Amino acid sequence: MKKIPERIIECLNDNQSFLILVHQKPDGDAIGSAIALGKGLKQLNKSVDYYIDLPIEEKLLFLPEIKCFNQSLKEKYDIIVLLDCSTMEFAFQPEVLPEAKLTLVIDHHKSNVCYGDLNFVEITGATAEIVFRIIKALNIKIDTEMADALFTGISTDTGSFQFSNVTADTHKIVSELYLIKSNYAHLSRLLHGEKNYNQMKMTGAAIHSLEIIKDAPIAMMILDHQTIKDFGGTLNISDDVANIGQNTSGVIITALLKEVNTGEYRVSIRAKAPFDIHEIALKYGGGGHERAAGFTFKGDINLLKKELQDIYEAQRDTHV
Repeated sequence: MKKIPERIIECLNDNQSFLILVHQKPDGDAIGSAIALGKGLKQLNKSVDYYIDLPIEEKLLFLPEIKCFNQSLKEKYDIIVLLDCSTMEFAFQPEVLPEAKLTLVIDHHKSNVCYGDLNFVEITGATAEIVFRIIKALNIKIDTEMADALFTGISTDTGSFQFSNVTADTHKIVSELYLIKSNYAHLSRLLHGEKNYNQMKMTGAAIHSLEIIKDAPIAMMILDHQTIKDFGGTLNISDDVANIGQNTSGVIITALLKEVNTGEYRVSIRAKAPFDIHEIALKYGGGGHERAAGFTFKGDINLLKKELQDIYEAQRDTHV
């Protein structure tokens, strides 16, 4: 665990106005990190605005601070903070980005290119882990909503603590959250168990489409455009759908394809340790982690299947 650099602490302490940005189609880590940091800065009597890609997944709407999202946008800020964004292009941002003294990047993606004026990038289970440590370094009191937000970020980005990105530090941070609020069972059920009707139908459709690629431990699921439309749009494809294929015995790599336009797919890809699939995401302009990544794919799905097979075969002799 790296020490939070003094320059980061000084940047947050010595400036007054902040704009918080996160990645497009924000997940639990992006939203949780934004809320925890935003509320923390407000405790220091800072001015904080959020510019967030809406709508947000239904399961995240329990956090009251969401009502502050996109309420105002100034022409100038002291600091623009980018959370959980591996590249500037991946950030959801205004058409005209406000002026700022500097941009501060806080992220946990291996693929982050340190594109800010000031960067703190560390490979952790979630960006929320880093935000927790920054808040502690600023001597900010973590209230129950901030604790919920941090737990949400960590829990969702670690697959409810099942992914290989979980470390002893992850559990140590969560144990400190339990000292603030003693029961997270209800929140775990909300984030990882409960689904509305359309989400259940979408999950069922994904399972029904599951295919094991011949001669390789690779699973593929496809949600076509009509299915997505019938069940309420991509907002009802919960994060855990992409993980379902990984529950199939013997499967090492899983791809979930969501058809957003004819022949155009948003791809969520997962792998079991020690296999690394983030390079294929980078190839197609996406990003992510060694075991969980995403990108947009246009073209023949058979080509994508072949590329996944090539990734597996290239690493098989080393890892199997």
